[in-house]
Amino acid sequence: MLIRANAPVFGASNTLPFQGKEWQINFNTRYLHSYSHYSGTQYQFQRKDLGTYVINNQAAVDLGAAYSFTPQLSAWLSVPYVDASWSIPLPTAGPTGTGPRSEQNGRGIGDVIIGARYWTLDPAVHRHGNFSVGLGVKAPTGKYDVTDEYPLFNGTNPSEKAVDQSVQPGDGGWGGVLDLQGYYVWTHVSFYASGSYLANPPDTNGTPSIVDGLGFGSNPAFADIAVNSVPDNYLLRAGTIFPFRGGKYAASAGFRMEGLPRYDLVGRSDGFRRPGYETFFEPGFILTSGGNSFSFYVPLALVRNRRPNPYTGNEGDATFPDYIVLAGYSYRFPPKGGAPAAAPQPSAPIPPATPPAAPGSAPAPAGGAPMEACAE
Repeated sequence: MLIRANAPVFGASNTLPFQGKEWQINFNTRYLHSYSHYSGTQYQFQRKDLGTYVINNQAAVDLGAAYSFTPQLSAWLSVPYVDASWSIPLPTAGPTGTGPRSEQNGRGIGDVIIGARYWTLDPAVHRHGNFSVGLGVKAPTGKYDVTDEYPLFNGTNPSEKAVDQSVQPGDGGWGGVLDLQGYYVWTHVSFYASGSYLANPPDTNGTPSIVDGLGFGSNPAFADIAVNSVPDNYLLRAGTIFPFRGGKYAASAGFRMEGLPRYDLVGRSDGFRRPGYETFFEPGFILTSGGNSFSFYVPLALVRNRRPNPYTGNEGDATFPDYIVLAGYSYRFPPKGGAPAAAPQPSAPIPPATPPAAPGSAPAPAGGAPMEACAE
């Protein structure tokens, strides 16, 4: 996978403006099963044919809360939990073919984010369109050095070592989040757009990478990627919402892009990372009733691109999911002495972003000798 299951670029759920002095709780889940390898935009069919492909399963739950000081200004908290696995046959090739599949597991609380959001226009006046800016701080609360027992690349000497970067609950660095959201209502149709970017200034976190775990850490050719990087990541979404039955139900169709940049916005980009992105067509369904909102989305893969390592230029490869399952629930508590908040216009709420987790990766040569795919 390109980035960890709980990469915290989603911030709080994307919703319409609050009333003043109002609480909201959010519960978002995400699941994906990833095994299709790409180098650049080219599908690596040989990995499937030879049985050397990686399987990456990622499940994440995000618990969030938000409070509005005024209809325009609110604060939010996001606490993720991750349960993920990464597996590959070891050895990937030998006298009798590939060995048994070796699995690594990582689970635990992820990196917590706290932030604030400001709607630039007064929601009471501008009921049919608005734009918000959110800023947050990501704390390194998740473990970034989880270990599990697995053998070397040749299938020998199983021992306790750091698991793959894509299944680590945390990344080991403090970061800053910029979150932008906007919507516009035209007759009975809503248009939405949002973007989140997590900037991680730290360079590396000192945890040995999967390259080291599989036994290549002492090889001078892989010295630059023997420890894990602390990379930036991002999420972009845009689409249309079609309410029906008086706005209680809504269908949505949108575009989604999740990625990890080749170079960080601030600081160097040393260490092991899998830069790239994946785009999706994102259909969804939303149900609102009083202060309750339920959502369900299944982003379907469009374009997958594993970009080269920042400084070594190694192309490598990464696994990408064919689809992601996202489900969410939120509840708005009524302000003191009031009824549950209603949407400020005749449309369903903007779909929640939920955790991006994107494509994971795998070392995997088609033969006995290490290849670039293995190193990346």
